[in-house]
Amino acid sequence: MQPGVTVLHMITGLNVGGAEAMLAKLVSHPAITGRNQRHEVLSLMRPGVVGERLRDAGLPVRSLNMTRGMPSLGAAVGLARVMRQLRPQIVQGWMHHGNLAATIGGRLVSPRPQLMWNVRHSLDDIAVEKPMTRRILKLEAWMSRQPARVIYNSQAAALQHAGIGFDQSRETIIPNGFDCLRFAPDSRKRQVFRRLFDIRNQATVVAMVARSHPMKSVETLVEAVRLARLQGADLHLLLAGQDMDRPSPALRETLAAAVPPERLTLAGHRADLADWLAGVDIVALSSAWGEAFPNILGEAMACGVPCVTTDVGDSGWLVGQAGLVVPPRDPQAMAQALCRLERLGIAGRRVLGAAGRKRVIEHFSLDETVQRYEALYSEIAGAGAVPA
Repeated sequence: MQPGVTVLHMITGLNVGGAEAMLAKLVSHPAITGRNQRHEVLSLMRPGVVGERLRDAGLPVRSLNMTRGMPSLGAAVGLARVMRQLRPQIVQGWMHHGNLAATIGGRLVSPRPQLMWNVRHSLDDIAVEKPMTRRILKLEAWMSRQPARVIYNSQAAALQHAGIGFDQSRETIIPNGFDCLRFAPDSRKRQVFRRLFDIRNQATVVAMVARSHPMKSVETLVEAVRLARLQGADLHLLLAGQDMDRPSPALRETLAAAVPPERLTLAGHRADLADWLAGVDIVALSSAWGEAFPNILGEAMACGVPCVTTDVGDSGWLVGQAGLVVPPRDPQAMAQALCRLERLGIAGRRVLGAAGRKRVIEHFSLDETVQRYEALYSEIAGAGAVPA
């Protein structure tokens, strides 16, 4: 990239999520921070745990302090102020609201910066999206010739967005990248993990690490575990992530009927995932829609942990032959997959996990992903400012 180029990243919020995690990995990577350039982050809402992590690392984070779904005059004034202070050469939105904010922000200064969008969501079933999200998607499709590039982290998402009118000539696909030094196999972590979560039995642990959200279809996994246990698989279910330790009354009732309390662990968001993920036996992801390129699958594979996932977004492509892929909303199919992995035993799962790690290293390393972003920034910055 040309020296002195400023890239301003705009994102809805900096709490827990795959887009937030990838943005943090990108702007803190040595290939980015080691150059003569500025990467600034603007959160539309108050920054959460990822924002705190960036600030602790000494990276600048700004915020418009917006309330969800409530744009205001104050936020507009704040956006204009940030744009005029930084005068970035590139403005990159992350997710749909960030994309719209970046589009508006780029019009508030002269010369106009180059505009980029980043789409992190698949559209397996647009009918399940919120009405406001559907309206934003329609608006983005109409505006999609404005950005110099629209980055997708998923092949499936790129095809699905093109199907609703997004301009394919702007399309660039850059999958998520994974730190294979931080996330790595370690046989000692099996006992570390079990002590940490007070799992005193020797059952095979199936872990789902995700925020609590309807798209994750936790009920599908819970029913799959129940069915697998009926078939003789001794499974212990761990649900970990934002609000996973506070299940709804309906989910709590489902859990009580499906899994014995001594085979169930609920935990909230944890910042120490890399310290124990390699100790899990199986990682499962039961999402029904919305996934594009799930970080947890790549992180688990980098740790040598075999995965079972629903075929949503690029999940199936990411796992490849190194895990098992089942249709969404099909607990019977997921139960069969869990049983297959449970019967492999520890040694068999290590062989499959090693294939998964090899796949991540060869195709989805963080270094390669960051290099592709940096090359794209160089190309876009070289095009100069956008005529007013």
